[in-house]
Amino acid sequence: MWQFLLGFIIAWVVCCCYTHICVANECERLGGFFVGSKTYKCVVIEDESQTKEKLSAVLHVNTPRSNQK
Repeated sequence: MWQFLLGFIIAWVVCCCYTHICVANECERLGGFFVGSKTYKCVVIEDESQTKEKLSAVLHVNTPRSNQK
């Protein structure tokens, strides 16, 4: 049983790393990626000091109007 669990954990870690690498490659090559019928656009954040500021601006823009006061 422990061999199965060890194999499962190793497979999960490898799959997780592979997925991150694939998404990063697609973002760099094409500027986005798709899952099913949805397409996602990637944006590179080069200045780490502005990360929180940009993220809050993006979240504010994408918030539905019914939630805003």
